[in-house]
Amino acid sequence: MRLSINKLLVTFTVSAIFVSVLMVCCINFSDDETITESADTAVTSAKEHVFHSGDLCGIWVPYFSLCTGDNMSELDFKSHFDEIIEKSKKHGINTIFVQVRPNCDSAYPSKIFPFMPMFGDSCDYDPLEYMIEKSHQAGLEFHAWINPYRISAVSTDIPSNSPCADWIGDTSKIVEVDGGLFMNPGSREVRSLIIDGVQELAQNYNIDGVHMDDYFYAFSNSDFDSTGYNEYVKSLKGKKPLTLEKWRCANVNVLVSGLHATVKQIDPDMLFGISPQANTENDISMGADVYTWCSQKGYVDYIAPQVYFSSENPICPYESCVDKWHSMITSPNVDYYVGLALYKIGTDEDNGAWQNPDIFSYQRDYALSHGANGYILYSYDYLFNAE
Repeated sequence: MRLSINKLLVTFTVSAIFVSVLMVCCINFSDDETITESADTAVTSAKEHVFHSGDLCGIWVPYFSLCTGDNMSELDFKSHFDEIIEKSKKHGINTIFVQVRPNCDSAYPSKIFPFMPMFGDSCDYDPLEYMIEKSHQAGLEFHAWINPYRISAVSTDIPSNSPCADWIGDTSKIVEVDGGLFMNPGSREVRSLIIDGVQELAQNYNIDGVHMDDYFYAFSNSDFDSTGYNEYVKSLKGKKPLTLEKWRCANVNVLVSGLHATVKQIDPDMLFGISPQANTENDISMGADVYTWCSQKGYVDYIAPQVYFSSENPICPYESCVDKWHSMITSPNVDYYVGLALYKIGTDEDNGAWQNPDIFSYQRDYALSHGANGYILYSYDYLFNAE
């Protein structure tokens, strides 16, 4: 009965956010206004957490880093994850960000999403439960990393057991981009699906945080969402509409504020954060309203821009980018973590700047001495580059 009441409370809160924010979008937005916090949330439960002390030293573990090969057994997976924990601890990591929802699928038995193919549909154990338990036993903070909108980056096929299977051919909900499929952020049904998935995660697992990566609008062609945008314009009855770019940002903001509210209603101590691209112009063009997230309460508990640039980068020099993001974070409720590109170390990018053996220690130290509360490394497979 308690879970049923919780679900009703979360559903009511999310619905209130949808209504209030969309009404703002349709009625009160001038051309330079942004979405603000829309609803308060009620506490429904609490969990035990393992939180880091001092600076956050994090590592991203993509879903493919969890796989040991074809026909991976339960023993194979668990032994491999034990190695991930051991190696992370050896390198001073105190927080682990594990990708548990990469392609509208899951690394846990979900009532909404099918298992990732690497685990198989007949998986009879709970990989996520094991990962959380082993992480906490090692004293590591555990964040469940989700890719909210991506269905597949390399295929237009949708499994019959996917929650998106009934949306095939409906561009108001699914958009084909470069041979892959992405959910349309402008769809209310899409937003509800994503929030339901995070609610399931937050209710059922003792995770310390929910983490969203940098996939938002995966398309720039206005034809894909012209119907939704035109309906929005008509609803204003002659009032000045948002531009298409700002309307897209408003759609993503509805999701982000809804996810934050859902997490906090289930457990006020659980964290919600986003790792956007570090180039803010790219973010805005993708519908990621990073300026609002950094300055207003009710969106994120932390922001972790992917500052994957060297000092010699001609568009976003590392130091300028770190300093810009620090200046953007004006809300006292938002922590700042810098994403560092371990995968670039030793490459020829930026005319060989990444071959400097001191580049990692320099970037880490610069971030921590210029306002960052910590850093996150991409990714686990390149952890040897931090040695």
